Amino acid sequence: MTVNRMALWCAAGGTVIVALLAGAANPQAYASTGDDREKRSADVLQQLVPSPDGPGCAAAVGTRGSIVWEAGRGKADLTTGRPITSKTVFDMASNSKQFTADAILLLAGQHRLALSDPLSDFLDDPPAWARNVTLGDLMRHTSGITDYQDLLEAKGIQVTDPAGQKEAIAAILASQPEEPPGKRFSYSNSNYVLLAHVVERVTGTPFPTFVQQQFFTPLHLAMTLSPAVDVPGKAKSYDAKDGSFTPNSSPWKQYGDGSVQTTPGEFVRWADNYRTGRIGGKELLAGVTAGAVSVGDVLRERGIAEGQYGAGILVLPDKSLVHRGDWEGFHSTFKVSPDRNTAVSVVCNVDSPDHFRAANQLLDIWS
Repeated sequence: MTVNRMALWCAAGGTVIVALLAGAANPQAYASTGDDREKRSADVLQQLVPSPDGPGCAAAVGTRGSIVWEAGRGKADLTTGRPITSKTVFDMASNSKQFTADAILLLAGQHRLALSDPLSDFLDDPPAWARNVTLGDLMRHTSGITDYQDLLEAKGIQVTDPAGQKEAIAAILASQPEEPPGKRFSYSNSNYVLLAHVVERVTGTPFPTFVQQQFFTPLHLAMTLSPAVDVPGKAKSYDAKDGSFTPNSSPWKQYGDGSVQTTPGEFVRWADNYRTGRIGGKELLAGVTAGAVSVGDVLRERGIAEGQYGAGILVLPDKSLVHRGDWEGFHSTFKVSPDRNTAVSVVCNVDSPDHFRAANQLLDIWS
């Protein structure tokens, strides 16, 4: 069973990012709200991470682009005892996909490509099936293309072996899709690796540089897109078994499907673009949900009866936006409220089954 690099799960929550020193209130105090929301939020985090002595989680809540609460609990590094704080960096895993989708929408708004363009237009030697797969199919996971993780592992390349963008794309193009495009939603990280390649072909700019120039820098976000890199302040990630923790890491260097490194607080700040359209304007905002496709029964086990996948993010019936990411022991949940005013992000460096529920609780507290 392959480790799902960036799984789709969208639970309620939002764009919240927490960062408290080992569960204590953050000395970087925000103005008192005059109510008990900070205490209630701290209680949610403590329930999520009962012990501050093992790996843990950080969470943050943002309102209209400003962080209104953030905290962390647990250890960012078990060897050194470094605690999780508001400055602790995490791999956001599949929550990175929204930047890839928005990059495509940005270029579409500039008439440099169209979602109806076939994938074959952006490949030097395309397989026959690439003529029938559109960029919109890739963005909404209706391409029918097999996940590159499975393809690489079938070739004997494990997540502990070196592999990058070139190897992933080669494996994808040498394969056959599992079903015709447009038939149904089927989540595949291959779609977003290919979209990153399309951005590079259209712009002549490395994808990480393009995202930095078009999104991170203009919005003054302390984010970087760096696969398999220990950026300063990053937490170590762990697998848990029988009460013990084993470090989890991989030298894989694919991007487009993940690899954004940042704090939960910065992610809730990013969420405000879904309200303002500062980057991309009304056209990009419309593109986030336009043409979204039903994900069927994929989310029923999470208590979500239905949802539609748009531009790198799931749109729930109440119009809230949500996504989940999982990679190398990092687990993130991100949600934006229906009115786009409030966002929550919960990120952990070990699997924490209740982080969906925690995100929902935090969004309820602050909405």
